[in-house]
Amino acid sequence: MRIVGSVGLPEVSKAALLEALKGAHWPRLSLTLVAPWQGARERTGYAALVLGTPEPVLTPPAFGPAYGEAGERALAELLEVFAKHGVRRIFEAALAPGELAALTEGEEALLTRAAAARNPLSRERVPAG
Repeated sequence: MRIVGSVGLPEVSKAALLEALKGAHWPRLSLTLVAPWQGARERTGYAALVLGTPEPVLTPPAFGPAYGEAGERALAELLEVFAKHGVRRIFEAALAPGELAALTEGEEALLTRAAAARNPLSRERVPAG
């Protein structure tokens, strides 16, 4: 697993993730936004997990309202980029805070748990591609 970006730095993490995906076949990818708890979207911080590349790519939590206006903007921009590139498999998942921390430290066994816990992101949150 390749970990890119920095905790709490939305723009840095977005740029690092997009750089890591250069040359990827985008329609084959899936994006999972991983939160440390379920619900409370108005204050959640998300990690981004991308599958469908030779090596899974993960950012630490850096997107969403937990990181202020910059976090919300980076999340919206990230969703827009994925939609424009034809990615249709966009999910969200909740892991226990300790599991999310272990995942972002490279605990690859938790990739399966994150994939099993994911649900499609509601359509109103995903921009039309």
